[in-house]
Amino acid sequence: MIPQEDPARSHTYSEDTDRFQVRSVTGSSYTLVETTTFERSDGGGAGPSLPRPVAWSYRTAYACLPVARNEDGSFTIVDTRTRLVRVAS
Repeated sequence: MIPQEDPARSHTYSEDTDRFQVRSVTGSSYTLVETTTFERSDGGGAGPSLPRPVAWSYRTAYACLPVARNEDGSFTIVDTRTRLVRVAS
């Protein structure tokens, strides 16, 4: 059994923050889910403050395959090395 970290004691948390369509060069269409990891804020004594985003990750919505964001704004499905480009909506 893998020990789970207590989310209430963790300094970060993640949530799905965006979904968008992409297409491969062969014409296959995918929905990607962007997950943002936020740093929990303690307010610092000056009242509540907004959580700070510290990391982003991407996956396909249906199969949950990991996706890497490329420097040129395209994406690559890690398991298959399929390159994807964003579709204008």
